[in-house]
Amino acid sequence: MKAEYTAEDFKDAIDNPYYFKLNREVLIPIRHEIYNVFCDIGKQNGVEPEIIMNRCLTSYAKKLIEHDD
Repeated sequence: MKAEYTAEDFKDAIDNPYYFKLNREVLIPIRHEIYNVFCDIGKQNGVEPEIIMNRCLTSYAKKLIEHDD
């Protein structure tokens, strides 16, 4: 593995054909100030805010599941 990757490394990459089978798009009302927090974190890390929100929700859901056990 390389320490860092560039766009050139992914020039021949193809989209995941199973993406839409693995994910479901939903609409969730979020207050502007909360969305702005995720946008700021995303800018700092070079990641889309939706990805960060998904990671947060996944982490929280896992904790809820573990708590039920």
